[in-house]
Amino acid sequence: VFPTPMLFAIGFMLNFLIGGVTGVMVASPPLDFQARDSYFLVAHFHYTLGGGSLFALFAAFYFWFPKMFGIMLGERLGKWHFWLLFVGFNVTFFPMHFLGVMGMVRRVYTYPDLPGWSDLNSIATLGAAIQAVAVAVFIVNVFASLFIGKRAGENPWDAYTLEWATSSPPPELNFHTIPAVRSERPTFDLNHPDVARGTLR
Repeated sequence: VFPTPMLFAIGFMLNFLIGGVTGVMVASPPLDFQARDSYFLVAHFHYTLGGGSLFALFAAFYFWFPKMFGIMLGERLGKWHFWLLFVGFNVTFFPMHFLGVMGMVRRVYTYPDLPGWSDLNSIATLGAAIQAVAVAVFIVNVFASLFIGKRAGENPWDAYTLEWATSSPPPELNFHTIPAVRSERPTFDLNHPDVARGTLR
């Protein structure tokens, strides 16, 4: 299944993969000599840290928001947020690889009017605007959910780990009684005792 947290987790892996591949590329001295202090490094850095940590943080936020506040974030707005951010992120930073190979240096506020540079920078600017819309959708989703969001229940994701074995949000001492841990998925075992006992497959 692909709820919003899973989409952001997959987006994290895809973006981080591109960051990792381009990192291997700049480990090669000939390419590193060409890409040094260029937009290629800007793209690589943002795919590694931005595409990695940003998407992972959003995955965590959507996953644990119900546990923190007892309210689900809107799934429809969440998926709009993901696709706008994913498309906008890649439209922004992927062209920078080509700009770097073409010789555009980083840390400049302007650039010469060389063939192809203006088009690629315009595409990157469009991607930044799409990302801004994605952030606006996220903010609307958070505030709308706080006022009109549906109650989360104890375990809306049917998750395995112990934080979902108590109410959302959890009480002051977390558990009224200490839950039994007999496997690597204790909450799943509590919610599906027939599967845990092996009587249902």
